[in-house]
Amino acid sequence: MSALIGKSVDPAAAPIPAEAPRAPTEAQWAAMSPAQRHQAIAALVDSVSQEEIDERLAMAEGDPHFDAKVEARDTLRAWFGRRGRRIYVGADMKAHYPGEKGFTPDVIAVTDVDPGPRLCWMVSAEGKGIDLAIEVHYADNWRKDFVDNVARYATLGIREYFIYDIPRGHLKGHRLPPTGERRYESIPSRAGRYRSEVLDLDLAVEAGRLRFYADTAELVTASELVGKLEGMIEAAEARIEQEQARAEQAVGQLSAAILMLLNARGVPASEEARGRILGETDVDVLGCWLQRAATAAAAEELFRESADR
Repeated sequence: MSALIGKSVDPAAAPIPAEAPRAPTEAQWAAMSPAQRHQAIAALVDSVSQEEIDERLAMAEGDPHFDAKVEARDTLRAWFGRRGRRIYVGADMKAHYPGEKGFTPDVIAVTDVDPGPRLCWMVSAEGKGIDLAIEVHYADNWRKDFVDNVARYATLGIREYFIYDIPRGHLKGHRLPPTGERRYESIPSRAGRYRSEVLDLDLAVEAGRLRFYADTAELVTASELVGKLEGMIEAAEARIEQEQARAEQAVGQLSAAILMLLNARGVPASEEARGRILGETDVDVLGCWLQRAATAAAAEELFRESADR
């Protein structure tokens, strides 16, 4: 184990080849002190093999790949966070199973654990393995996502595995059977949706994006939520502007009606009176003046203080 965590580690622990780092076995982990365990995790986080470098280069697929996995992570984190459910959701999180080489699914979910931030998912330290993995396939190794991972993730006991194929706009779901057999069964599609028992949500590909549903309600992303709020604000502002325009139109019509009524009755209106009528913006006041204009002998009578105003 000295190749992994230094000279302070129990010499009985088997070394981990630098070219293919492996997590400590269950027996090795049990024999370590807390300090040695911390050092082992730190060494695994820091170690990078040529195999991992090659894998990361293959995974560098640009915005479609990156955006899809980050959007999935953020959407799920926000959903479960609002509901207070204890579930960890991560993206590009290195996972270490006892005695196994590390691997990095695009998205992982682990139930009944603290959702706080981590540097890696160390099964021995966490006390449980991954419950769900999602791989976003764009242009990298097809066999890795659709063949190798299907066998490997099932062997590791990952309950559900979904593959989102961006170019084809297709989703494939796998689940371990209730018998405990480490061999995946396909998750059937229901009107284009695939049920995740781990998440208690449905997954689907719609309009070229991976979406999540709680019953019939679609989980919106943070950017979509902001967009909807902005749309609501814009709509409210538009309604206010329309109401203001209607109010201004009503004011103009009432002012004109008062002057027309006075003129029709032969009641003169001075420039001061006309200016006051045309300058008033309160619809209720104008309505009162219009009523008075029907009987007033002078325009100034419109403006008198009245207890019934």
